[in-house]
Amino acid sequence: MKYIFLTLVSLLGIFLSGQTNDQLLNPKEFAEKFNDPNIVILDVRTPKEFVTGHIENAIDVDYRNEDFKEQIKKLDPDKTYLVYCRTGIRSASAIDSLKSLGFKNLYDLKGGITAWNQLSMPTTGGQPDKISSEEYNKIISSDAIVLIDFYAPWCGPCLKMEPMFKRLSEQYKDRLTIVKINADENKVLAKPYIERGFPLLIAYKDKSIQWERAGLLDEAELINLINELIH
Repeated sequence: MKYIFLTLVSLLGIFLSGQTNDQLLNPKEFAEKFNDPNIVILDVRTPKEFVTGHIENAIDVDYRNEDFKEQIKKLDPDKTYLVYCRTGIRSASAIDSLKSLGFKNLYDLKGGITAWNQLSMPTTGGQPDKISSEEYNKIISSDAIVLIDFYAPWCGPCLKMEPMFKRLSEQYKDRLTIVKINADENKVLAKPYIERGFPLLIAYKDKSIQWERAGLLDEAELINLINELIH
């Protein structure tokens, strides 16, 4: 009975999501579909995300745009669509919208372009880092006490901590240098540091790492860490 119950729960989850397992492809399975001349690669991220790097030949139709449905109505429903976003949430919703309009041949990239990039799969259109490795090394090799904040503009905890960093920058302006690094704009630089997620804080003193913290920190905890650095 337990096995039957678990199976029914799994089937119910698939039904509720509107997506079958063969529609959800890992990056390598997704790439194998590129040989089909009938495919359209659909990137449903924002234009700002799109220009940071996208899968070659992808077209950008922003799921968050209010006229998203009007835009996809112009697409050929007889084509096969390979859909992706950043992590897979928007693409799943976009596929539901396409299904409601009669599109049938639909595939979703599991984990989105984040999973694609983790496997170093090819992208195009990405712009060079705004901060070079030489500039970064110069920052962390200075005599100042430096707090590096690797963040992403779409990261909830990063946005929540933003007002706190503004207060701390003023409070410690003569004793601490806070350097915020947008990982979306500095993909090559950020990649070795952000495997544990965002935000990632790295504190340097005397040109060496004193501590690292990943994820949301409350202000009192961060102030204690900073005070230990400067005393």
